[in-house]
Parts: sequence; C-alpha cells; structure tokens
Amino acid sequence: MTSEPADRSQLPLPRSLWLGVIVWSDDPDVEPTVIADRSPVSLARTMAVTIHEMLEDSDAYAGATEFLQSNPPPQDWVEPRDVDDWLEGLRDATPHPSFSFHQIPIAGGADGTNHGFVNRYLEQALQEREQALAEEPSPRIREEPPARTTLER
Repeated sequence: MTSEPADRSQLPLPRSLWLGVIVWSDDPDVEPTVIADRSPVSLARTMAVTIHEMLEDSDAYAGATEFLQSNPPPQDWVEPRDVDDWLEGLRDATPHPSFSFHQIPIAGGADGTNHGFVNRYLEQALQEREQALAEEPSPRIREEPPARTTLER
C-alpha cells in the first residue's frame, strides 16, 4: 500500500521540465511540435510515437517508408533504449522530421513555473533553430545549374 498525499498540491514540484521539439520541415511556415513532460523517458517515447504516427500517415518524408519497414514499431519498444535506438536511427535516415530535447529548470510562479525564463529559453531555442536552418541548405534540395537560353538574332 502506498502513502500518497490526499491533496496533490502537497506533492513537491519537479526541479525541471523536459521539452521535446519536433521540426517537421525546413519550411518556416510549418510550426514545430513542442511536447513537455516531467520525465525524459516518457517524453522520448511520446515524441517517438508522435513522429512514427506522422510518418505512417504521410508519404511526404523521403525515406520514411523504408525507415518504418526496417525499424521496429512502437509496440515492440520495451526498454527506453529501444526508443533511443529508434530515434537515433531516424536521425541518421532523414533530416526531417528532426527533434531535440531540452531540460528547463522550474522555479517561482504560482504554479512553480518561471514563465519569463521558459519563454525566453524557448524563444532563444527557436531563433537558434531558424538560424541553423537558414545557414544549412537542405540535403533534399538538389541544386541544378540555371537554365541557359540562347538568343537568336
């Protein structure tokens, strides 16, 4: 028998929150997905399942079908390491969707969240990601020489 407090508000607040960011495309108009959890293990599983479902439902990602066929589905992920291996395999297989994990310290505020800090952190992380995308050409885009037209006189 466990001795849980009768009032959940008596539970100690976590010292940090884990955020996962899924970037679906290098298109700046496509919003990333942000998922939060108290546990990095639960967050990784949630992110992997979210990505897996999107890959199953869309053929917009180069190599996704082959990746899904050659890697175990969520129901076969027993250990946290299985999820990590799947995510790292995805990272090696395709540039998008991409993902990242962030640990955010929590302090202050009525609900225990320092909203100003979290907002600044997320804004900085988004700016860094946008800058990285702007600096790196997508490997999917094949640059072709400009078309040449000869003018006749």
